[in-house]
Amino acid sequence: MISIETAYRSRAKGVVSMFKHFSKLDSWALVLFLLIVIGGPVLILHSISHSFLPFIHHFGFVIFLIVISSSTWVLLLTMYYVFMMLFGWGKARRDYPLVAPKSRFLILIPAHNEAAVITATLEHLQQLDYPQAAYHIVVVSDQSTDQTTALAAAQGVQVIDTSRQRYQRVGVGKPAGLQYALDELTDSGTLEQYDLVMVLDADNFTDPNLLRELDSQYQAKHFTAIQAYLDSKNDNTLLTLGYAMSYWTMNRFFQLSKYRLGLDNSIGGTGFVVERQWLEANHGFQSHSLTEDLEMEIRIVESGGTVGWNHFARIYDEKPDHLRASMTQRFRWSRGHWYTAFHNLVPLLHHFLKTGDLRDLDQLSYLFSMRQNFQYLLASFFGIAWVISLVMPSLGLHPIWLIDVDRSYFVPITIINWLILLEGFIPMIAGFLYDANWEGSKWLITPKAVLAFFWFSLTYLIVQIGGLLTFPNQKAWAHTQHVLTVTHHL
Repeated sequence: MISIETAYRSRAKGVVSMFKHFSKLDSWALVLFLLIVIGGPVLILHSISHSFLPFIHHFGFVIFLIVISSSTWVLLLTMYYVFMMLFGWGKARRDYPLVAPKSRFLILIPAHNEAAVITATLEHLQQLDYPQAAYHIVVVSDQSTDQTTALAAAQGVQVIDTSRQRYQRVGVGKPAGLQYALDELTDSGTLEQYDLVMVLDADNFTDPNLLRELDSQYQAKHFTAIQAYLDSKNDNTLLTLGYAMSYWTMNRFFQLSKYRLGLDNSIGGTGFVVERQWLEANHGFQSHSLTEDLEMEIRIVESGGTVGWNHFARIYDEKPDHLRASMTQRFRWSRGHWYTAFHNLVPLLHHFLKTGDLRDLDQLSYLFSMRQNFQYLLASFFGIAWVISLVMPSLGLHPIWLIDVDRSYFVPITIINWLILLEGFIPMIAGFLYDANWEGSKWLITPKAVLAFFWFSLTYLIVQIGGLLTFPNQKAWAHTQHVLTVTHHL
């Protein structure tokens, strides 16, 4: 297991040298990015210095405390992520050599009623550029009532059928099925034959170099877990393009940035590997929330392990192209995220105060970072309030709350909110231009991609609020239907 000090030292050269590989576009985009970040506070300093007293006078001290504390948290998070985003620019380069295959992989594919896609997925995995004797595929047919079990068995892979109920089921949904499979593989002696356990969703396609990249990185870095690059199998509609945009942006300006800084990365639910020994020592895939990936990430950090990121091998995941299915999926994600955040707040704070490990604060910042979509709401609210404050007096209307508040409060707050949104706008486009795996001119599709991202974010706001209000309920697992056997791109 790699130490924190070693992780920082091993990436120091990459952090410094990445700026040497900037193109002219990179440089100009970064300059504009920094101008917004640095110039924004200067623009609003004078206005905001007089905003507190009239606000307290008109709205009350309690409301003021709520607004100022939440605004401070958003500002601190924004500053942190602005700093982090700086390390996502420039061409991604390996910090490990490609070496001869050594690690043995156990690939688990959880599948609940996936008859429409399981055959295509298994056929696609035959293209893996890795010795077949060094990996073993197991389809976990989790209480399937269709032909998933038979179709998987017809492809010659091992199939574990959880409906046989040979082991006690712990939890709900995908992690419960994975833990069932882990129990069976442990008892049969299969698990101990492998070094790394990989989880792939039943609809996923992979790059042929997936295992070779992960093995080479693991041999060099010895991470507890490694997340491969999550990409989209379909981005041909406004909704699925919004998913893809969020992936491309997060992959570069969150995952790659954190990797370059020596921070722990996030596990995305599919396309990740974890050490078999860690699973054996830490209760396997047992999970208490609807976001088992996030929960495992926290457990790894709390146990002293490390989570890495691989930018050079991709997983292609099918995304819902109907709004209702998408909202249902993201509602589950949001509910599980809030549950994990609140249940790990005290343990992570306690561990930080005890050890001074900054990784705990980094995890907390991510757990409570579901704020960007709320930022869109705040920006819209204050923008509308600002317009009202300008229009109503001209109509002869003079509400009390507009007196002294319009210029001293709504103006600076509106500027702040829109600057924060603009701060995220540049990396969003840059992530698309850097990493979208498309042929032809990306500039031609950029306006549609930006619109798709905003639509995706605004619809996410609704489910984030719903998830916050209902997070104690972690029993309702909603299955997402998959149907694509080929990729669909614009």
